[in-house]
Amino acid sequence: MSPLNSYVSGHGRQRGAIGLLAAMTLALAVLCMLVVIDSGRLYLEKRSLQRIADVAALEAASRKGNCTAGTATSYANQSATRNGFTPGNDGRTMSTYCGTLLLDLTSRRTFAADASKAEAIQVTVSHSVPRSIAAGIGAMFDSSPTPVDIQLSATAVAAAEPPLASLSIRSAALVITSSTAPLLNAVI
Repeated sequence: MSPLNSYVSGHGRQRGAIGLLAAMTLALAVLCMLVVIDSGRLYLEKRSLQRIADVAALEAASRKGNCTAGTATSYANQSATRNGFTPGNDGRTMSTYCGTLLLDLTSRRTFAADASKAEAIQVTVSHSVPRSIAAGIGAMFDSSPTPVDIQLSATAVAAAEPPLASLSIRSAALVITSSTAPLLNAVI
């Protein structure tokens, strides 16, 4: 072996290689942990919004709300407020639409907005949340500015089931009027 090769392959030249690999592995582990925590936070925010939209739509539909009288929006807002989502506060928005459910070509139910009908109610909630840390780090190296917040939204549709049977009870056993009983007019 030549003296040059023994100098290059000597133990003194490879000192610190493990430290460099350990530092790169630690940086990669921290980056992966950052992505997992941020994506989990955004997932939980989205699930919370979906829960609020689901409950608000179900309550508005079950209480027979309609859009012409504004009761559907009122019921949905009351439900969202009870569940910790105050529309109009801190960038939170809520919109309520009345309409019907239609079947498309693949037999999937789709919502068709029609304010005069209240067979189904659609509630859409949205909330502005801080962008993830990983996206913020990426934005530092981007030439175009990115917004600090990201808008999350969730939509839910609920329809009240029509009753299978109904019963009407009235207090009048017999109604007699002069228009339906002309003989009675002659007697009286």
